[in-house]
Amino acid sequence: MNNDNIPPPTTAEPASNIATNPSADIPVHTTGFVPLTPLTNSYYTAKQFLTWFQFYLCAAIFANLGLLFWDGNGGDIGFWEDWVKQLANRGYKDFNGNYPPLYIHWLYLVGKLYTYLQLPVENNLFLKFVSLIPIFLSHFLLITIVHRLLKKHSAAINHYHIAMLLTALNPALFMNGPIWGQVDVLPVIPVLLAILASTSNRYRALTFPIYTVALLTKFQMIAFAPVMGVIFFRHYKIHMIGGALSILTIALLFLPSIVVGSFGQSFKLAYVDVLHQYGATTMGAANIWILLTGNAAPDTIILFGIEPDSPLATLFKAKNFGMIGFFLVCLAVFLQGMGKLVDRELPETNPHNAAQLFFYGMVCTMAFFALLPAMHERYLLPAVIVSLVYYALNPNKVIYPLLFTFVSAFNVAMCLGIRTSHVWPAISWIMMGAFTYAVIELLLGKYWSNFTKKIFFWFFGINYVALLVLVVSFYLIGQRLYEESKPIEPALQPHQMFLTELPVTLTKQDYGQLNIDKSVNGSVLRANEHRYAKGLGTHANSVIEYQLPPQTKMLSVSVALDDEVESASVKFSVWGDEQLLWESRNHYGGEAPEHAEINLESVSRLRLQVDGINDIGGDHADWLNPVITLKEPTPAAP
Repeated sequence: MNNDNIPPPTTAEPASNIATNPSADIPVHTTGFVPLTPLTNSYYTAKQFLTWFQFYLCAAIFANLGLLFWDGNGGDIGFWEDWVKQLANRGYKDFNGNYPPLYIHWLYLVGKLYTYLQLPVENNLFLKFVSLIPIFLSHFLLITIVHRLLKKHSAAINHYHIAMLLTALNPALFMNGPIWGQVDVLPVIPVLLAILASTSNRYRALTFPIYTVALLTKFQMIAFAPVMGVIFFRHYKIHMIGGALSILTIALLFLPSIVVGSFGQSFKLAYVDVLHQYGATTMGAANIWILLTGNAAPDTIILFGIEPDSPLATLFKAKNFGMIGFFLVCLAVFLQGMGKLVDRELPETNPHNAAQLFFYGMVCTMAFFALLPAMHERYLLPAVIVSLVYYALNPNKVIYPLLFTFVSAFNVAMCLGIRTSHVWPAISWIMMGAFTYAVIELLLGKYWSNFTKKIFFWFFGINYVALLVLVVSFYLIGQRLYEESKPIEPALQPHQMFLTELPVTLTKQDYGQLNIDKSVNGSVLRANEHRYAKGLGTHANSVIEYQLPPQTKMLSVSVALDDEVESASVKFSVWGDEQLLWESRNHYGGEAPEHAEINLESVSRLRLQVDGINDIGGDHADWLNPVITLKEPTPAAP
């Protein structure tokens, strides 16, 4: 952190008017942020700042080490176990791990430590601890960065302590690092330092080498590319020199792999193969895909009911649709940033221009998580971290770290065991709402901020509005839960009966056994968060056969995956006398039940079949409220 581009202290403004413009000729940027000036009469002395800084740092140390003992994700820690064993046994030669080199170098040192201590490399708390030391140090460095920014630019005690509290004891950071056992905080720190370096005359040439370190830690940091593009064109001559240093940085960090002749394999694993590793719309991430497709659905799904042979099918294929959406947001960020450069709204003499860049980075990382397919539950953490730094420079924007912390922490907690069928869509709506708010602020700037501020004070200034919200909320949630709990059961006509009343003549399935009016696990039948009274609970691959009564006319049935699983992949089909009568679309778990009315005239043997599309794990299939209609008897002649 440096202060070489910060003007001398000025007299403090009153609390109600602490924002100033450092120069009459320099416009303030319009993303709802008004720059602050350093204060002469600060609310704390240097000694008091140091005291509070060390207090928050110690609190973070104790919290990180205490939460280390919580059960994490054994599968991910298993990766560190495997990679440490590889590195301890044969070094970098033919190393088979899909991470960029920086964190791999740390695991190499961990392997040397195990060899020195003569310990077996096992998936235990000691491995978790030594593997996460860089993550702990990254969190402490983040606290230092936020403290330094607040010390120079915060004008209120409350702002300082809220920002420090959110940074030091942030649940999202704890859920990701010491609890889960992951490393997503590590690559974001070089990004923060790169953005800050770009605003410094002394360290500007190091901007892109530092950003390269981030990319060599985790490739997801490519989400900041639009921001770095704006930074590049701001001082392109200096950054071209930085580009040469970036090449040297790449060579240095890949040097061990180059020496042992495995550079090609290491680069391919980290930057090529990983792009095709997950062919799913979302891997537990509470984003737009939970709402559109459900969790872990294939990214080849065509959205919004568009037919596969339509000219629009390629555009609305889930993978393409998400990538296009992300590209458009990044393009908007880049174009606005370039426009501000042209209009000199990111001037050198403004010490707070980094705030605008952090806002852009926050929007890009939000879009990365919210729109792109194959996101994991943890990939919102960069937006959490950037929002903390942005809030340190902008006391009016506490909403972002609060929302992102909530979504990120709960998203990880859900994947660690909280029941998600009801919660995931709600968290996804909150995420998409925060993302939409930020995009509108990106496009409209201070006008959107002023508008939302007026709406906020108007709405919450209404007498007894909290009581109104309480009553309406209780009614809506009560009505929703009542409808979900009330069994759906169609009223039968005299010439109708439930298929479940007939004896099953043949049943076979690859897991479990057929259950009447229950799921394959023996629970009540639930699909799309609604309870069904009648049906068949089975599992792919399965066949259920019935001998139909004479005069059978029609079968009415709905099909779906049961809510007791979050994602799977099945297809339903109905056969009559060995002829295919009806076939469902593919079901992945995020769809509403699909209804069918099937003609059974002249059919004597009915077969209900469920086929797994891929792996049959979790393929809990339900035939819901199956009703057969018989032909009405012909009235006797008078």
